[in-house]
Amino acid sequence: MPRLGGVDPALALAGLTGGALAGLLLRRSLAALTTAAVALAGLWAAVHVLLPHLWPTVTKVSGLRTGPSGSGIVVDQGALTADGDRLPSLCGDHAPQDCHTAPIDPDVVGFYRDLHPAAHHWPLHLTASGVLLVVAALLALAAFRVLRLRTAGPAGKDGPA
Repeated sequence: MPRLGGVDPALALAGLTGGALAGLLLRRSLAALTTAAVALAGLWAAVHVLLPHLWPTVTKVSGLRTGPSGSGIVVDQGALTADGDRLPSLCGDHAPQDCHTAPIDPDVVGFYRDLHPAAHHWPLHLTASGVLLVVAALLALAAFRVLRLRTAGPAGKDGPA
């Protein structure tokens, strides 16, 4: 996945708000830092796993002689039957150019590849950034709620009248 886009700043903001919440909840700086770092690593992994599924893919269909075609972020690939049914990939995750030489089902008439071409870079990154900003906003809201509960005065004294 290319590293240019809006995902990194949104991920940093989510990490910052997650760290603030961890600090308020744990009341220990080193424990909060460790917890926030682990949570940020988990969030980073989740974003990279979910990123290909946040936007509709493009399907490239090719014949038996050419093998699977199309470049970009490959989400799924396999063989097509005459009825249009999809069979699992016959070539593995990284299809070689001579994939068509593999023994195949006699009903197979071609290959398909669901992928994100280069034109999907910005829509994918903007969608992922939006999801991360919602996560950051929810973490900030939770941090402010915890802060309010921890710093509230005695019951019945909400402030000057």
